[in-house]
Amino acid sequence: MSPPPPGSRVQRRVARTKAAIEDAFVQLVLEQGYERVAVEDIADRADLARATFYAHYPNKEAVLFSVSSRLTENLMQHIAYQGGPWNVVRRDALQTAYKHAAENPDLYRACMSEARTRQAYLSIVSRYAEQNFRDRLDALGRQPRIPVPVMARGFVGAALAILDAWLAGELDGDIEQLASMALDLFIAGGAWANGISLDEIGYATGESR
Repeated sequence: MSPPPPGSRVQRRVARTKAAIEDAFVQLVLEQGYERVAVEDIADRADLARATFYAHYPNKEAVLFSVSSRLTENLMQHIAYQGGPWNVVRRDALQTAYKHAAENPDLYRACMSEARTRQAYLSIVSRYAEQNFRDRLDALGRQPRIPVPVMARGFVGAALAILDAWLAGELDGDIEQLASMALDLFIAGGAWANGISLDEIGYATGESR
C-alpha cells in the first residue's frame, strides 16, 4: 500500500497523534524523570490505546529521540551558518540559541535531562561552532594552541552551563544577558587557545558586545 499523499487527512491524523504522544512524554519526563516513564503512562496521558502508541513508536526511546531531533534540527535552522564580523556572529548565534530555549523550555528540560539526547545536542551544536572557529582562524591566519574540536566543545559546554542554570531557575536575566554571561565565561580562554589577545578581537568582559 502506498503512503498517503502529503497533507492528506490520514497524514494530519498521524501528525496529531504523534504530537499528543510527544507532548505527553515531555510532561511525564518533567514530572517523573525519564527512567520512571513507561509506555503505558505515555498512552494514558495522551488518552490513547497502547496499540496506537506502538503503531507510531516502537518504544519510549524512539519518542525521546524524535523530540530531541526535532528540537535540535529546528535550532540549527535558526542559527544556520552566517557571515559577518566574528563578534557579531558569535553573539547572534548565542542569543538565537537562548531565545529558542526560552520559547521551548519544557522541551529543553526534557531533552537535556537524558544523557544520550544531551550528548547528541552537544555534538551537533559543537560541529557548528567548530566550523565557525575554523573560519575565524583561517581569516586571521592563526594556528590554535589546542585542537579546534576541543575549543568548540568547550564553547558549547559553557553556553549549555548557562542555559542549564537558567532553566533550573539559578540565573535571572534576559536573552542578551545570558549571551553575555556565556561569552564572558568562555571568550577570554578561547582567545588564549587561538593565540589571540583580547585587544585584537576587541573584547572586554562585562562591556557591550
